Amino acid sequence: MTHLWTLAGSVLTATLSLSTPLIFAADGGVISERSGVLNIGLEGMTLAGAFGYFLGGHLAHSAPAAVAAAMIVGALMAVVLTFLNVTLGVDQVIGGLAVNLMAAGGTAFLYRSAFGLTGSLSVPGIANWHVPGLSRLPLIGPILFQQSPLTYAALVAVILTWLFFRHTRPGLWLRATGEHPEAVESAGLSVRGLRTLAVVASGLSCGLGGAFLVSQVQNFTENMTAGVGFIALAAVIFGKWDPAGALWASLFFGLFQSLQTALQVTGVRLPYQFLLMVPYVVTIVVLAGFVGQARAPAADGKPYRTA
Repeated sequence: MTHLWTLAGSVLTATLSLSTPLIFAADGGVISERSGVLNIGLEGMTLAGAFGYFLGGHLAHSAPAAVAAAMIVGALMAVVLTFLNVTLGVDQVIGGLAVNLMAAGGTAFLYRSAFGLTGSLSVPGIANWHVPGLSRLPLIGPILFQQSPLTYAALVAVILTWLFFRHTRPGLWLRATGEHPEAVESAGLSVRGLRTLAVVASGLSCGLGGAFLVSQVQNFTENMTAGVGFIALAAVIFGKWDPAGALWASLFFGLFQSLQTALQVTGVRLPYQFLLMVPYVVTIVVLAGFVGQARAPAADGKPYRTA
């Protein structure tokens, strides 16, 4: 019984940690899509943020500087997406895929050009924060109060996003932009301006998700996000484009990632390739079962052009 409690505690602890980049990316996806911009580029923004953290940490030898660099690079990728989807009005799926390809190819090229193929480089990490007093609580202490500061920042970001949408006038404007952009324009507000701000905010959030990934391993590898952005996009849909719903969906997907790791550790006799694909199979099943039941913002994915 003690072994089972220990295993359950380690799974739940890992769930919150593994969910952190998903939470950041999904929260950014909610912000973007509630403004009417379908954000397929979450994967590319997160990967760019990871490279930004690595580059900033390597140059500045400072974790805070690395986090700032991750946010900046993530925002720059968001500017590219904004130019394609908002300014030019291209198909938003194609625009997002272009950003993903640009991030994958660009980070690989820059990494190989600047650092070669060496794996010996390392950057400053971010140690877990043990909340005084609370971290010593049985079971719940390690799960909730011995996590990375970025994990707590992700949870705070979700709360702030929820409050922004529900209790602020700019949040109302942004939601209206995703539902009735013509009404927003007739009220004297700029649909393009609001959508641009929303997409850049999503880039900042994805950059933090990428920063978390590198802060844990203290190194960068090509395509290290391994589908985080796409799973986050599924969490946005599963969570019905609501910050709280996206949070719970991210934790759900993070739980299956944690279980996949736990099954490997406990010696389950299954091919490791099968265990590795479990989170992605769950994503497909969830999307197949719930995507038809969720209603996206009315103008999501539809370019807005002024008359």
